[in-house]
Amino acid sequence: MILSAEVALITGAAQGLGRAIALAYAHAGCQVVVADINETGAREVAVEIQANGGQAEAVCLDVADVHSGQAAVQAALRRFGRLSVLVNCAVFAKYGPLAEVESAVIDRMLAVGLKGPLLLSQSVAEPMRQAGRGVIINISSVVALTGVAYSSAYASLKGGLDAMSRALAVELGPMGIRVNSLAPSAIPSAMSNANLDAAGWEERRRRTALGRIGTQDDVAAAAVFLASPAAAFMTGVVLPIDGGFSIAGMVPGVDLATVGRTRR
Repeated sequence: MILSAEVALITGAAQGLGRAIALAYAHAGCQVVVADINETGAREVAVEIQANGGQAEAVCLDVADVHSGQAAVQAALRRFGRLSVLVNCAVFAKYGPLAEVESAVIDRMLAVGLKGPLLLSQSVAEPMRQAGRGVIINISSVVALTGVAYSSAYASLKGGLDAMSRALAVELGPMGIRVNSLAPSAIPSAMSNANLDAAGWEERRRRTALGRIGTQDDVAAAAVFLASPAAAFMTGVVLPIDGGFSIAGMVPGVDLATVGRTRR
């Protein structure tokens, strides 16, 4: 899966999944625009890519600001002359009981995680249309596929993001632009580690069909695939990267105990 013909703008790329995707894209030969509201972090990732022989440009981007998004797209076009891939990875998330969900927090989550991707998709659609091809990848979540307690606001924005992917896939498909979502389960990162303790991680591991927690590299590899020619006939898809978490009806250990009882 070679991306040497691609130029990608990746949001939230200073850390976590965004950084992992930026590094994986560069390793596959892609020219990368590392975009993040954390400008210092974005520059560090760009320098890391360059130190390993890749091509990268860092830009400061607040995805919730339409003018900031337009400026980032123009910076990519000036630097590399084209823009063929957009990965919407930037996120602001806060979990908690429904009674404790705050209006201001909802506003910020939706601004970063739903409004931002829509505005950036709008900004990249025209240069992609002119080129006759393009790829938009939205980083969703398994919480949009299955019920997860204390995640009502987060699930709402990720479900909206998946709906947006399907709608844009139909609208932009005739222009040669593919739009898909990746839906990871909980992946170790600074954000997820702040919300899950050791017992929480173990519970998720036990509920995962493959019996392990996923890694940032697992998600990055799937993002490389969706941007590559190997996925040329895929659009409007929500692709779970969760080791079977979203399809597991019960904790595997509980299932085995149930089977044991019914055999007696």
